Amino acid sequence: SIGRRKPTIFKLPEGPIDANLVTVMMPFDAGFNGVITALRSAVSAIGMQCLRADNIWDDNVIIQDVVKLIGTARVVICDLSGKNANVFYEAGIAHTMGQDVILIAQHESDIPFDLRHIRHIKYLPNEQGLKELEEKVSKRLQDLVWGRRE
Repeated sequence: SIGRRKPTIFKLPEGPIDANLVTVMMPFDAGFNGVITALRSAVSAIGMQCLRADNIWDDNVIIQDVVKLIGTARVVICDLSGKNANVFYEAGIAHTMGQDVILIAQHESDIPFDLRHIRHIKYLPNEQGLKELEEKVSKRLQDLVWGRRE
């Protein structure tokens, strides 16, 4: 029996989960500025902190900072829009680590086959669509963090 192996590309974080942290995995592209603004508003509306990998530089190896963010966050939001390979990889890491993950996407076609069975939030990148995204993400965060409130 081989047993469980540890990753060789990065180290898994050993510290506790930060109950106040939501991390966002998304393309770093100016076209997503409205999206990150909406997500930060959704997160701050429930009193939590929102970070993405470009907000930190703790390690000289980028993937190590990404894995640390994923592993210490209470919730990970992954924007699959544009079929960004980095975001798919990060979603896989988050799922493997057992994190609560909220998938969002602008188009159904952005969601790969292996993730289509998981519920997601679809949004439009216009003013109304981003407002709805903010509301839906805030509601989902509340459900995940504090349980459903009827």
